[in-house]
Amino acid sequence: MSLWGGMGGGWGMVEEGWRKGPWTAEEDRLLIDYVQLHGEGRWNSVARLRGLKRNGKSCRLRWVNYLRPDLKRGQITPHEETIILELHAKWGNRWSTIARSLPGRTDNEIKNYWRTHFKKKTKLQLTVRRRQRTES
Repeated sequence: MSLWGGMGGGWGMVEEGWRKGPWTAEEDRLLIDYVQLHGEGRWNSVARLRGLKRNGKSCRLRWVNYLRPDLKRGQITPHEETIILELHAKWGNRWSTIARSLPGRTDNEIKNYWRTHFKKKTKLQLTVRRRQRTES
């Protein structure tokens, strides 16, 4: 273990030797087997019990965003897009709240979709409206 100065200025112990980068098929299998046996939660135990050199947060995010069996794969449908637009107008950037209305979609997926498809369009529309107001 080594000492590490965290971003908040605090010091904490950080385990050396964590594996970073893309997950392998073997790591995915070990994580899936663990969750099927023990259920979700206790993510810090996964590495210790299954021999993964990943931290608990990495395991949790891999499961939630990529490996859960109820995840919906593929492009966002026009119906889902409409829901995203309506709920964003209501709740803003509360991605987890929006995701609850789209079963099988993750908050991260919705946030990334918004940022790649709508953020620029929204800024452009605001700019056009401002110009129209100043011209009249």
